[in-house]
Amino acid sequence: MSLFTNAQKFAIHDTSFTNVAGDLNYNFHLRHGEEEQEDTPGRGLDILYQNVVAGASHDAEQRFPPPNCYPGTRTQILKILKKWITNDHKSTSIYWIYGAAGVGKSAVAQTISETFVQRIVNGIPEGRLAASFFFSRADLTRNNLSLFFTTIAHQLATSPLLGPLLGRYIDIAIRRKRNIVHAALEQQFQELIVNPCAELPPDNWKNLPRLIIIDGLDECVDIASQERLLSIIRQSKTNTDPPFPFDFLMCSRPEPRIRNAFSHPDFHSILDCNDLGESFESGRDIASYLRKEFGRIRQGHGRTMAHVGPDWPGDGIIQQLVQRACGQFIYAATVLKYVGDYHGLPTEQLEIILKITVPDDFDSPYPDLDLLYMQILSMCKDKEILLDVMAHLLKPGPGILFDARHEAMTAFCIEGLFFLPKGKAQTLFFGLHSVLVIPPRVFCGLSH
Repeated sequence: MSLFTNAQKFAIHDTSFTNVAGDLNYNFHLRHGEEEQEDTPGRGLDILYQNVVAGASHDAEQRFPPPNCYPGTRTQILKILKKWITNDHKSTSIYWIYGAAGVGKSAVAQTISETFVQRIVNGIPEGRLAASFFFSRADLTRNNLSLFFTTIAHQLATSPLLGPLLGRYIDIAIRRKRNIVHAALEQQFQELIVNPCAELPPDNWKNLPRLIIIDGLDECVDIASQERLLSIIRQSKTNTDPPFPFDFLMCSRPEPRIRNAFSHPDFHSILDCNDLGESFESGRDIASYLRKEFGRIRQGHGRTMAHVGPDWPGDGIIQQLVQRACGQFIYAATVLKYVGDYHGLPTEQLEIILKITVPDDFDSPYPDLDLLYMQILSMCKDKEILLDVMAHLLKPGPGILFDARHEAMTAFCIEGLFFLPKGKAQTLFFGLHSVLVIPPRVFCGLSH
């Protein structure tokens, strides 16, 4: 839009204008160095939407089906977290759940997200979840912080309960400074989240959603960024006036840099934490999970399992698998996927797993899980091709023929990258679905 058509050789600084055209009024303010732009409500949120990670939230289709706590398991830690979240007079505002890989941290985060999601029930708003972000090392959009705060800000601006209150202020912040979405993370946080929240009187926050869930911080490939995010959160909870209103539930592995960041003195009075290990009876939960799922496998395989008793595989084998799991739900889930594969007989598949033994000289922090994966992967006939493809899947660095906007891990893309015949990827991974997920043929930027 221009008010001075064909005008030349003059400058305008720090001046406000009102342009009246029919029934439309455009109010805007030009500052030195800024481009002339329409002050259109909602334009800021449009810009924000272009700079978010759609697959990071708890209900994103990209994460479907998300990990979730199996019914009747993790009851103790879920009870503790629910009590902490609903306690409006708690002294701490950050809860850190940590544990080794595969113990179920993401499942806990997902279950809590779904429990406290915002909803309208009989015309009454309820729910305490304000926003969520699930990191993933294998996803180029979710293994770094570049779009973290813009994503959180967008969730706040569009949430059913917070959006009507915060959306306007977030929108204005971006319209005033459109490049804020590309500014330093600390500045993004301040202008897109902290400042808009400060526009609401503290008393207004009492009945509003105030929980932000961050899962898998250790999945950030830039380790220094893990500490940076924790530093930003720490300062927001200790150095802002009025106090920053949100509580944080964070789940991650206890990596050294994360532990060091949480050991900062300012965290001492505002942090609760718990190790998601044997202290929460994970062995009992895994046993319950295995019993129910083995029963489902027996029923699902119909006649091929008709000769097997209802208590299959028996408490002895269940406990043996629980001991091998060492508190890792991922071990139990992988066993069940492998045993329940409809291309094999469950009793024979289970025997293969039970015959796996750990050599005395096998050096691994998770020996049973590693050997289970090795056993399943060894079933592939084209091992050389499989290893090449696996190297690509496990480290899909940018710039390998793929546009970063597209998914580089589909069967179609793999066939194109490795010059495989059409349909070869599916046969290559036949029987490996318990450890790999290969999406079907979709467009990803490669030519036919």
